[in-house]
Formats: sequence, C-alpha cells, structure tokens
Amino acid sequence: MPLLRGQLTTLRAMTRDDLPTLHRWLNDPSVMQWWDGRDHPATFDRVEARFRRSIEGSDRESERLMIEVERGGDPAAIGMIQYTRLQPRTRTSQIDVLIGDPEFRESGYGTDALKVLLRHLFEDQKAHRVWLTLRAGNERAQRSAEKMGFVKEGVLREHDWLEGKHVDVAVYGMLVDDWRRAQ
Repeated sequence: MPLLRGQLTTLRAMTRDDLPTLHRWLNDPSVMQWWDGRDHPATFDRVEARFRRSIEGSDRESERLMIEVERGGDPAAIGMIQYTRLQPRTRTSQIDVLIGDPEFRESGYGTDALKVLLRHLFEDQKAHRVWLTLRAGNERAQRSAEKMGFVKEGVLREHDWLEGKHVDVAVYGMLVDDWRRAQ
C-alpha cells in the first residue's frame, strides 16, 4: 500500500513498531468509551494478535493504516483508520477512524484522514458505497460524519454491547455520487 497523503495527514501501512502506541490508545478511557468499552482493557498480547495480519500484510478482509502528522519535523502516529476490502459484487466497504492522541482530536485531523481514505476508496478502488457505524451517544463523531457528507441511514436498536448494556448504533453511508457532489 503506497502512502496516501492529505493536507494535514499521511496514511501509511501499520508496522510492528506501532504496537506499543496502539496498546496505549486501546487502554485510554477516552478512546475506549466509543471503541470496545472502558471495561474491556487490552493486553499487549491481545493488541498484537488483533493487528498481526495487518502488520504482516496478510489480512484479506481489511486494511488498517496509521494516521501520521509532522510533529517537530518528524512523523508521528496520531491515529488509525481501517476499511474492509471492497465486496466484489456490491463494491462496498465499511470504515472506522480512531484518533488516539488526544492532542489531535477536534482539530480536523480525523476529517483530513477520512477525506484521504474516501478519495482512495472512491477514485482508486472504484467503491460504490462506503459506510460506517457509530454508537448513538457519540454525537461528535456523528456531526463529523454528516459534515463529511455521510447520510444517516438508520439506527440499529440495541445492536452493540458496551460497558454492560446494549446500545444503539447509527449507520451512516456515502455513495460515489454523494462523494462526487461533495467535491
């Protein structure tokens, strides 16, 4: 996977050196409240197992990329973005974005990384539809998705289990025609 560059961010392949950073993020309560739950700590071994195929380049189902920015003249990972490989017949892909470094949240970095990925999926990969799910209480992420041009397609009631209870999940989608209009 070549580097994908935006105005603020660069998306690059995940490496073994990223594991300590991913481990830290996946144990940060401010991340985990929307990811796997704050009651679901991640051991280093579990993080390594979760991302092993991505690091090896052998994951046939999804692609996980690190989001980097320049910090003091050097590249620094601030998050991760992932997408499922396009379904051959439908040309659809599900995506997720995580800004793990709190210093870079709510500053446009996630939006920039998402624009880069959407451009890659719609223009390079010829996707027809890209979609994502957000926990219903994650209003900040929902506003960001709508600002990007995603359309709220519905709510899966009590679809997910988070911190000991069922929670609603909102589904957002973007079609290639939506992408073209937004450009």
